[in-house]
Amino acid sequence: MIKQLALLTSLALLAGCVHTTPLPVQTSQPGDAMMSCLSIVNEMQDMKNTVREKDHDLNGQIAKNAALGAGGILLFGVPWLFMDTSDANTVESQAAKSRFDKLKELYADKNCATGGKAPDTK
Repeated sequence: MIKQLALLTSLALLAGCVHTTPLPVQTSQPGDAMMSCLSIVNEMQDMKNTVREKDHDLNGQIAKNAALGAGGILLFGVPWLFMDTSDANTVESQAAKSRFDKLKELYADKNCATGGKAPDTK
């Protein structure tokens, strides 16, 4: 009985380590106003890559959780303790999308598409 209790306690403690904490990127960052057009474009590409990566990670998390869920049926629920139910990938993906939108606004405000010159209104 004591061994079983120790095993369950250990599993419960390990399950607490599975949760992923989101680390979202800030939408507005210090120095945004001083960015060059090239650095804006580069960071926009970084945000696109981040969104792709987080979406891929989310798909992997869903597949892993599905496998652990099915395994939990066969192994009396033990694998369920190791499921990652956090929404960290979704939070980080949404933050990267918001940052991308902010950079797109900054790109337009700086007239980067016209080489830094105000577009002709004639």
